[in-house]
Amino acid sequence: MWAIQSEKRFYFLSIILLVVIFIITLIQNIIRYSNHSSYSVWVSIVYLCVSVLLFIPFIVLTLRLQKEIKKRYAKWFWPFVSCTTILSLIIFYVLSNIILHAFGYFDHFIDSEYARYYFGREALYHLLLILASAAYVYNLKDKTKTIQVYKGRKLITIGLELIEWIEAEGHYLNFYSEAGTFIKRDRLGILAEQLQPDFIRIHRKYIVNKSQIIAKEKDKRDEYIVLSSGKRLKIGQSFKPISW
Repeated sequence: MWAIQSEKRFYFLSIILLVVIFIITLIQNIIRYSNHSSYSVWVSIVYLCVSVLLFIPFIVLTLRLQKEIKKRYAKWFWPFVSCTTILSLIIFYVLSNIILHAFGYFDHFIDSEYARYYFGREALYHLLLILASAAYVYNLKDKTKTIQVYKGRKLITIGLELIEWIEAEGHYLNFYSEAGTFIKRDRLGILAEQLQPDFIRIHRKYIVNKSQIIAKEKDKRDEYIVLSSGKRLKIGQSFKPISW
């Protein structure tokens, strides 16, 4: 619930900031160009309205995309965000061009004068908002350590502390706990990164809850992790040495 409220607060502050930027930019345009006979304040208002109103859904989609990047590619978060940010600004520029062309402001879908206007100032404001969104997502922590899994066809939410170990089986993952076995369609490597540092990967097929580990045993060349339930799981050669 805290995360939802915080996300709503972020959107609220972003909209307020866009409106403030709108007012400041409009005042600057009036002061700068009011002495030009060809200048119309309504043109500035239309440009800025498109810039503000169209960018609101953009910032919502951007934040969701950044959360997905963090979930799937946590180690490459900032490089991916940098690429998607540049792409977002280009897409926004093209869409705003098309909208303004539809209103009759441009003769062509892509207008060079508008390019100088947008990338001269508006793009900087949008860039700062996207980077603020990225910083928010990067520092966002899960307050409730839960995961959604399936018991048969029923989707349920369980606490991660109840999970003893996770096993990959085809395109699905099996979650083992005292309450029973649950399944989820996901990739073990991605989930292992998400569950750090509370869980540790010991094998290409296994992730183990650190709090459930009670010992490590050796049998000839093989090593095993022993869980509090008595379950023994083999440690993969490429995952040695294991410490917790």
